[in-house]
Amino acid sequence: MLIMTNIKKILILPVLVALISVLALSAQDAAALVSTVNDKISCVSPAVGGTWNSVTSTCVVATLVIGPTDTLVIASNVNFDIGTVTSSGVIVNDGTIHIASGGVITTSGTFTNNGVIDSISGTITNSGPFNNFGDLTSSGTITNGPTGVIQNSGQLTSTGVITSSGAIQTNMGSVLTSSGTFTNSLNLVNKGTIMTSGTFTNSGPVMNIGYILNQGLFTNSNTITNWGGIFNLCGGSITNSGTIAIRTVIDVCVA
Repeated sequence: MLIMTNIKKILILPVLVALISVLALSAQDAAALVSTVNDKISCVSPAVGGTWNSVTSTCVVATLVIGPTDTLVIASNVNFDIGTVTSSGVIVNDGTIHIASGGVITTSGTFTNNGVIDSISGTITNSGPFNNFGDLTSSGTITNGPTGVIQNSGQLTSTGVITSSGAIQTNMGSVLTSSGTFTNSLNLVNKGTIMTSGTFTNSGPVMNIGYILNQGLFTNSNTITNWGGIFNLCGGSITNSGTIAIRTVIDVCVA
């Protein structure tokens, strides 16, 4: 009898472990939330907690937290005006996001912009994958942390501040324009076009396969591997205490 009891215990134990695992996964799936904002009902829902302007199709959100298993989708017909958004989950923007002065987006999850982001003196802080396929315009602050990866496949225009201690890649056909302050201290890969007319300070390794057009103050203290073209335009100044390899800078002044 003792042997039979032990056998039963041995057989029952894996079943209990499997059952607990299934219940845990089911609870996790049940907690996952996908919110698509496309009308008044979805805007004012408890998951989003916004207020809706039917005249402009605008959802105004003061504070929103997106958890690690949650997804927020902003539909193409919606303006999304934010105060503070903190996300460790997924954000997909197919519409227009407005970040007013004092507004903040902090994201450590995956952020994909297929539409428009307009940050007027707002703050974008990224420490995860940030994919821009649309238009991102900022007169505020963009901070890309050490674990952040910004992939620009669209138009990224900054008249404010860009600070990156993570990775930035501009893909073929894309443009990154900075007329403010751009500081890079880690990896920068350019396959598109980077245009600077403010201050560009680089202390990280750069792989340039595309074009860098400088009309401001460009300071480099690391290695730029230049397989593309670096052009110093009228009014531009390049100070290099590092290395610019393969191809040298071309000084161009167009009257």
